[in-house]
Amino acid sequence: MRSLTLYLAQPFLYALTILLFSGFSPDQSIHAQSFERGVTLYQQGEYAQAAALFDQIHSDRGLLFAGKAYLGLKDYATAKSRLLNISDASTPRIATEANYTLSLVHFKQKDFGEALNRLFVLASQEINPEIASESQKLYRDLLNYLTFDQRREILDNAESDTVKYDLVSTSLGRVEREEAQILFTSLRNATDEVSSDQLEKISSIISDKARYRDLQADTALEAPEGLTYNIGIALPAYSPEKNEYPVAQGLYLGYALAVEQFNKQHDIKAGLTYHNTGIESDSAQQALEVLSSTGVEAVIGPLFSERAKSMAAVSAQHRTPILAPLANSESIAEKGGYFFQVNPTFSTHGQNMARYAVQALNLDRVAVIAERGTLGEISARAFREEMEQLDAEVPYFFSEELGSRGYGLSQYTRYFSEDRPAMADSPVSAVYAPFTGDSAPALMDLLLGQLNSLESNVTVLGSQEWANANFSSGKIGNRPVYFTESFYSRPGSTRIQEFESAFRDRFAKTPNRFAMIGYDTAMFLLQTLDRVVNPALLKKGLAEQPAYNGLVTNIHFDGTNINQRLMLFKITDTGSHLISESL
Repeated sequence: MRSLTLYLAQPFLYALTILLFSGFSPDQSIHAQSFERGVTLYQQGEYAQAAALFDQIHSDRGLLFAGKAYLGLKDYATAKSRLLNISDASTPRIATEANYTLSLVHFKQKDFGEALNRLFVLASQEINPEIASESQKLYRDLLNYLTFDQRREILDNAESDTVKYDLVSTSLGRVEREEAQILFTSLRNATDEVSSDQLEKISSIISDKARYRDLQADTALEAPEGLTYNIGIALPAYSPEKNEYPVAQGLYLGYALAVEQFNKQHDIKAGLTYHNTGIESDSAQQALEVLSSTGVEAVIGPLFSERAKSMAAVSAQHRTPILAPLANSESIAEKGGYFFQVNPTFSTHGQNMARYAVQALNLDRVAVIAERGTLGEISARAFREEMEQLDAEVPYFFSEELGSRGYGLSQYTRYFSEDRPAMADSPVSAVYAPFTGDSAPALMDLLLGQLNSLESNVTVLGSQEWANANFSSGKIGNRPVYFTESFYSRPGSTRIQEFESAFRDRFAKTPNRFAMIGYDTAMFLLQTLDRVVNPALLKKGLAEQPAYNGLVTNIHFDGTNINQRLMLFKITDTGSHLISESL
């Protein structure tokens, strides 16, 4: 697969070597030796060292191979500058190869119009037949890869009527019929050289709805042969003694294993490009800028919500989708934006619990109690709003500074029993108590104790914190207690066992929970890329990707930018039990 590899014409290289060592002065011989060493380094993939040597050779040959080396480094701006500095009086062979390399640079920079214009000309040149063949193939591959928006933009700037015709003719079946009509109208209004027979052929296909529908069923976007999806990884670098080190390392190794397994199963490959987000907010923005400049299709990261907010603020500017595995703060991801949160927000927990309470448990009157100023209060307010949307009632909503009151709950729990105050509303069937923070364990224990003393059998609905509760003996009894969770390692799972085995074989260590979260996040992204083919469709594709059931988390954005999939657990005196994996 050579179409998008770094092109190095061996016959041409041999001819160059002969010229370099034929009757040159001592200084020229030194340059020749540097060039030969640079080519060796280039062939070995040591692009940085090769580029440094080629930059010292002030000739068109040096510029050509410097451009190739910087292309290998994904430094596309520098590669372009070196190639464009080649003299107009250069030999035809050097100029031809420089133009082909420039077409690859333009492809990597997603400047597909310029890439097509150059490839179209290169395909018909006779100076280098191998480049002509490669150019023709890449030209056709690109035409089968482009989206409607990309074609429409290129049509306005295409230098050849043939290129314009090819853009429209290859769009048939690959874009919607209405979109094909828009492209055809642009072609018809902008061309003088396309024959009426060719135009009529396109028109007849578009005008026949049934024929076009059949064509769509058999036609799809196709990735160019040799394409590699470049995935950016934005993580902070920690020394091994730091508490955050296992988190960052686990995530990265999980990403890496997902990519390796994807590559074994697909012709189109993926690669990772890492950049340190640092510990400051502006360093996260800088990481996104650097990764975007290398042409990444998407970025996975950053680690924490503070850096995520900084990165999300500029994500639209770079038009690079970002998939955050852990950040769950509110107001980071905006619907329709480029930032996606795999870890559901606290609002999402509240909304999902409300839907489960009404639709699965048939609870239509639920009280809410939360500690003011905590993350649990966010869940509580989202729960109440969703209940109202579902025409259910929240007759009591208590959001109080419970800690300052010594965690006394009796003044609230009395409303949940038959002995409620005379002026109080009718009984509730459940109470939602999304306690979070350091006080959560004490509040959960107190709530159950108070309900037991009041002989109230109301159902208790809780937050993730309930998973870690250590209740006094007999506090649960027969009372239904439910809570939502984002991540869960299923005991005895065959998939997890296979993952752990593959992870140990690859990295000689046991994976932690974060390695599994990283694996799930990367695999969801890779499966989305595999479905949409062209990364220009990735933002929309992530929002609409079918549900993914992972090792420890399930992911389904359901048209939003926040994962809507949660797991539901029921607590009994014997522990927590998974009730539903697709809440």
